[in-house]
Amino acid sequence: MRLRRLTAADGRQIPLTNNEFSLLAAFLSSPQRVLTRDQLLEKSRLHSIEVYDRSVDVTILRLRRKIEVDPSNPVLLTTRRGAGYLFTAAVSVIR
Repeated sequence: MRLRRLTAADGRQIPLTNNEFSLLAAFLSSPQRVLTRDQLLEKSRLHSIEVYDRSVDVTILRLRRKIEVDPSNPVLLTTRRGAGYLFTAAVSVIR
């Protein structure tokens, strides 16, 4: 069974919805690269008839509230006006 969980530096579990987890996984697959809403929809597989590109914005807002120290001044998940969103942290794969 594959586990999907996010653990904070202090060891506490951060609960994520399926959409939040999928979006975070999309950012982790392309760290330090600006991703457009369309790219995020494609990478996160949030496609469905009811999903609109603005739903990405809402999910990012919710994700920021969970992973940022100060969600109103994000450092990890930043907006690049007119371009998209950027996950700024370095990512390494541990196997």
